[in-house]
Amino acid sequence: MRSIRTKLLWGFVVPLALLAAACGSDSQGGSAPATEVEKSAAPVDVKLTLVWVTQAQFAGYYAALDQGYFKDENLNVTIQPGGPDINGAQLLISGDTDIIVNSIAQVLTSRDAGANLVSLGTVFERSGYRLAYFDDAGINNVDDWKGKTVGLWFGFSAEVSAALNKHGLDVDSDVTVFNQGFDMVAFLDGQVDLASAMTYNEYAQALAGNKSGREILLWDPNQEGTGLLADGLITTGSWLAANPETAEKFIRASARGWIYCRDHPESCVDIVLKAGTALPRDYQTWQMNEVNKLIWPSTNGLFNITPEMFKQSADLLLKYGVIKKEGSTDGYNISARDRAVSDFSKEDLFGANFKPLDLDPKKLFAGG
Repeated sequence: MRSIRTKLLWGFVVPLALLAAACGSDSQGGSAPATEVEKSAAPVDVKLTLVWVTQAQFAGYYAALDQGYFKDENLNVTIQPGGPDINGAQLLISGDTDIIVNSIAQVLTSRDAGANLVSLGTVFERSGYRLAYFDDAGINNVDDWKGKTVGLWFGFSAEVSAALNKHGLDVDSDVTVFNQGFDMVAFLDGQVDLASAMTYNEYAQALAGNKSGREILLWDPNQEGTGLLADGLITTGSWLAANPETAEKFIRASARGWIYCRDHPESCVDIVLKAGTALPRDYQTWQMNEVNKLIWPSTNGLFNITPEMFKQSADLLLKYGVIKKEGSTDGYNISARDRAVSDFSKEDLFGANFKPLDLDPKKLFAGG
């Protein structure tokens, strides 16, 4: 089954012609957007472009649409699925979308190239990236990766390189890097000792396809201190400056959508399936549960980005050559987020009492 996931390094290259047109001014958005009219009777159109196809990874936005939260804010939101042929940064720069979902790396690499992209806030407080390995692989910690074959998407992972460096190992000399495809075939076939996997996607594929009887274990970069921020809301500086209230309303409705999916995960699976998806109910159920675990409980509050969170991701990307210049704090602006949640009274932005679904993968994927 083809992998359906957020790609850390996919889509970072923005055509130079677009950047040349964008640089030198704050006009990354085609023609300057019209300033919104306060309390307009007509709904405000907003186009959201996802980093990948319709799936539970983005359930909060589909829930906000389905439950009328966007409508309550007088927004007419169109959700455009992503994919290998859709570059969200290009669409922002050309003015063909208003907001995209992607990682902080998309913001920083685009800014590195001259585009004024800015993150409005992050959905996942924790990285969903993992390295999967079998329990009999002789791996207890990062030190045991030496001499192993590691499957990496595009042959690189800043999170993995940082972990190796932390333990005095080098990705070029101490491990063999396997350019892993967007599936778990090489892992299940024994071509790699450790394989890249998102908790909400490839890990499920590995669990469903594992017929060996061996247990699959996971290395977690969050526990290593090398995780990266993912799945943020991103726009251009010019769009945000022209549409501060629309940004606020969009984030408020989206926050309610994600809270709804925390409290009603099965309903959100139904919503995603109704919206149209490439993955069946069992995978979407797994994905919804894992996505919720990346958000809740939230230490800093939904959509928040602290200076420490930003700095960790920016420093990792700089150290391992993903960006060439130090990441400026202008790369994120949570003012709209802070205004959006300031009037929340009953809404719980932290989910301290969150309990994930108790899913048995053997039963869930029994039919697969």
